[in-house]
Amino acid sequence: MLANKEDLYNIITSDTLTYHQKLMSLGNAAERLFNPMELLGYTQEEWDYINNQMICDLNEGYAIYRPRYIIPDYSVYMKNGCKFLDLPAPKDLDEALDGLLILYSHVPSITTYPVFIGHLDMLLDPFVKDEQQDYIKIKRFLNHIDKMIPDSFCHANVGPKDTLAGRLILKAVIELQNPTPNMSIKYNKETTSREFAELAAKACLLVSKPSFANDEYYKSDLGDYALASCYNALPLAGGAYTLTRLRLGTIAKGASSTEDMVNHLLPKVAKLALSTMDKRHRFLVEKSNYFKTDFLTKEGFLKRDNFTSMIAIVGLADAVNHFLALEGISETFGSSTRGDEIATMIMEKLKEVNDNHEGVYVERTKNRYLLHAQVGAGLHEEDKNNTPAHRVKVGQEPMLLDHLKQSAPFHKYFPSGTGDLFAFDQTYVDHLDAVVDIIDGAFALGYRYITTYLKNTDLIRVTGYLVKKSEVEKYRKGEVVLRDTTWYGSQTDDNAQVFDRSLRDEANVAGK
Repeated sequence: MLANKEDLYNIITSDTLTYHQKLMSLGNAAERLFNPMELLGYTQEEWDYINNQMICDLNEGYAIYRPRYIIPDYSVYMKNGCKFLDLPAPKDLDEALDGLLILYSHVPSITTYPVFIGHLDMLLDPFVKDEQQDYIKIKRFLNHIDKMIPDSFCHANVGPKDTLAGRLILKAVIELQNPTPNMSIKYNKETTSREFAELAAKACLLVSKPSFANDEYYKSDLGDYALASCYNALPLAGGAYTLTRLRLGTIAKGASSTEDMVNHLLPKVAKLALSTMDKRHRFLVEKSNYFKTDFLTKEGFLKRDNFTSMIAIVGLADAVNHFLALEGISETFGSSTRGDEIATMIMEKLKEVNDNHEGVYVERTKNRYLLHAQVGAGLHEEDKNNTPAHRVKVGQEPMLLDHLKQSAPFHKYFPSGTGDLFAFDQTYVDHLDAVVDIIDGAFALGYRYITTYLKNTDLIRVTGYLVKKSEVEKYRKGEVVLRDTTWYGSQTDDNAQVFDRSLRDEANVAGK
């Protein structure tokens, strides 16, 4: 939405924002001072559907001067160093860690912080020589990231291979219990050792990371890729220009029937959203000069033609529940055969529209944008009517096995990322083999991404990112907090009650 001087003044005078949070917010507001119909060529109809909240541009801004998500290939630094920063290629672990920290401070994103910090185990393993001493260094490095990048959209990858560096990273993650960096393990049952998988499962239970990504599935769709931000799968040495989402729950309220939604209103809104993305891309590539001036592109960390964009959804459950009620069916998404039929029709139509749209400057993904299951936000009252992604609403979840079978078929629609979350009880820490078996079973069903956590921990996975519940409570009391993701976590919990997901205990699994 457009910003004005009053927005700037409110940011400047806020008593709940840190200096860096004010700086980020002022930058975002400045981008939104420009009218997109004048600057980008939006039509009145496109702007109307943003203002009626069916299309949500996540307040990205309109004078776009860098891509939303940037996925550098940090192995370039390990091989060549960085000329712009006058950094030679590292010769030992100290130089590797120091150089990465320097690089991170020069990698932008929509949050101003890097959303991807590398395949850390692969980058660091060649330099690990002394397990005891190098563990101290890696732990200090990860703690530095948490305090330097107070934004848990910052994301690291480990796996699929079992490495000493990977084990030290997971050990440090468990001990530190920090929200940042977010983390995924690229998991492949045939490549990842069982011992490493169980260590990752232990960390995931205790500190809500790393989540498990189906490595073969993502590679088959994207080739060389990385998981960034929440759980966004994007091309390595590239990224995403932008992310625009469709509020399906809001769109459904504007349709007279399921048929009207699927065949008329949804295609219309989706085409308008895709058209705005085309226009954003043209400005970013042709006007902003980012790719002409940034050293990451000049030195091979990035390639412009490795970038794509994401057309995302929220509120599939809300849309389905709306139409079930219209049809006189007293069931809800997650436990309804008719509900799954409606959801499938919606997703098939959206896929059809996207497949038939030729995107701008997205050669890497065959000139098509990638569908994405977006986790939600608290930007407008309508976000209360749109559950994250294609997830079942909290309080309406079926039993675990039924839930896995119900949600798995929807993962195929989202090559740029989707995920489901399951809260387990403390007993699973003593049964890590069972956790990995559940993950193997989910991937066999067609899951792309899955995460678990202990419901009684302070560090909790909100949707695709982590927060400390204790920090959320401080924020709700009006106190200043370190991490901007604490704001988002509080808003998402207010809208979707994500802190109260159903507990998956041993009895639930045993009963199946």
